[in-house]
Amino acid sequence: MTESRNRHRLATLASAALAIPGLSLPADAATVLTETVVQYKASAYREDDLDSGKLSGGSTKRYDIDSHQFRAAAPLGDTTDVAVDLTYETMSGASPWFILPGQKGPVQVMSGASIEEQRKDVQASVNQLIGDKAKLSVKAGASEENDYFALNAGLEGLYEFNDGLVTLTGGIGYSDDELEPTDGDILPDRVDEASKDATTAFVGLSRILSPKTVVQGSLSLNVQRGYLSDPYKKVWQDDIANTVADARPERREEWVGQLRLRHFLPDIKAALHVDYRYFEDDWDIASHTFDVSWYQNLPGGWQLTPSLRYYSQTQAFFYAPYFFSARADGLASSDYRLSPYGAWSLRLRLEKQWGDIGLHAEWEGYEASADYALETVDVENPSLVSFQLLSLGLNWQL
Repeated sequence: MTESRNRHRLATLASAALAIPGLSLPADAATVLTETVVQYKASAYREDDLDSGKLSGGSTKRYDIDSHQFRAAAPLGDTTDVAVDLTYETMSGASPWFILPGQKGPVQVMSGASIEEQRKDVQASVNQLIGDKAKLSVKAGASEENDYFALNAGLEGLYEFNDGLVTLTGGIGYSDDELEPTDGDILPDRVDEASKDATTAFVGLSRILSPKTVVQGSLSLNVQRGYLSDPYKKVWQDDIANTVADARPERREEWVGQLRLRHFLPDIKAALHVDYRYFEDDWDIASHTFDVSWYQNLPGGWQLTPSLRYYSQTQAFFYAPYFFSARADGLASSDYRLSPYGAWSLRLRLEKQWGDIGLHAEWEGYEASADYALETVDVENPSLVSFQLLSLGLNWQL
C-alpha cells in the first residue's frame, strides 16, 4: 500500500512539473481540455539565393513561403474536447530543375518561370477519455494546392498504467493524394495526373523517472505507394546529351525510431530537452537527427529557448547529380533531398505570458552542406538549401 501511494505521489509531482512550459511531452496524458484555447501563428520562410558559381544561367532566387496557422480547441463536457487547425500558405520563387556536369563540378539549372502557389489545409480532431487511464483520438483532414489534393484520417490512443508512471501510445493513419501537375496536358514527358497513398503506424512508451525527469521512446512505420516521382524535376543523361524525367520506385517503406529526454531543474526554473531520431528506408537513405533545447523561465512571465539541431543523411540508391547512361532499372533522380549531406540549424524562441494571453517570437537559421555529413561526400549537390525562418504567435485561453 505504501509503495502504491509513493508511486501515485511521484506521478502527481511529475504531472505538476510537466505543466511547466518546455517540459511536457505533447498529448501524452489521459486528460482533455478544460478551457477553450485559440492560437494564431504567422511565419515567413526565406531560402538563401543560390550561389551564382553553381548556377547555369537564370535567376539565383529560391523559395519564399508565407504561412498563417490558426487553431481553436475547446472542451465538450468533462471527457471530450475538439480541435480545428487551419493553414494558409503562399509560395513563390524558382525550384531546382536539373543538374549539368561542369568543368569545376556540377551546376544547377533552375525552373524557367517563377512559381506562384497557394496551399490550404484543414485538420480536425476529437479526443475522448475512456475511464481515468485511457484516451482515444480521431483525426481527419484535407489539403489543397494548385496541383494537389489530399485527404487523411487517423486513430490514436493512449493508456496509463503503473499508477500513471508509464504511458503507452499508439496509432494508425492513412492518406490519399491526387496530383495534377501544371502543364501536364501540354508537355509530353510530364504526367497528366497521378495518385499515391500512405499508411502510417506508430507505438510509443513514456516513463516518469522522477518528479523532474521523463523519458520517451517511439517507433513508426510509413509505407507509401503509387507515383512518388517529382513531375517538375529532370535528370541529365550524358550519353544522349539530354534530360529524362525524374523516376523513383513506386513504393517506399520508412522506419523511424525516436528517443526523448525531458529534465526539469527547479532551482533555476529551466528544462532540458534532448532528442535523437533515426530514419531508414528501403531507398537506402539513413539519417540521424540530434536536437538539444534549453527552456529558461525568466521573471515576469518570460521564457527564452535556444535550440541546436544537427542532421545527416546518406543518399538514395538511384540518386546522382547526373548520369552518364541510363540505369538498368530505369530509375534516376538528382533531387537534392535524396542526396547525401548534413545540416545545422539554430533556433531562438522568446515567449511572454500575460495571464491567459501568451505571445512568442521564434527565429531559425538553417544551413546544409556536404561538409557537414557524417560520411564523406564525393560530389555535393549544388542546390542544397540554407534558409531563415521567422515566426510570431499568439496563444489565448478563454
